[in-house]
Amino acid sequence: MNVFFVNASIFLKVIEKFLFKKIQKHEKEKIFIKMQLNSIRNMVSKALSDDEISASEFENIFSQTRKQNETYIKFEEVDLEIVKMLPKKSESFV
Repeated sequence: MNVFFVNASIFLKVIEKFLFKKIQKHEKEKIFIKMQLNSIRNMVSKALSDDEISASEFENIFSQTRKQNETYIKFEEVDLEIVKMLPKKSESFV
């Protein structure tokens, strides 16, 4: 019985390290996305300050928004990969 607890403890430590790394990564990604959104907001505010959006301002805002969406989609794909790796409810750790 002690062997079971030792193995379970080792397994849980490995899972804990794996999840901790994922949490750190997601925190960094969240900060990055917030920075991108703030950049877009600043560009929109600046463009609207003179009540007119020039073609270059529009292109810059559009380009930044497209980059932000691509980044967000990439992060979602990574999340889906993690979910696929998790055991199903019917599966057991034992």
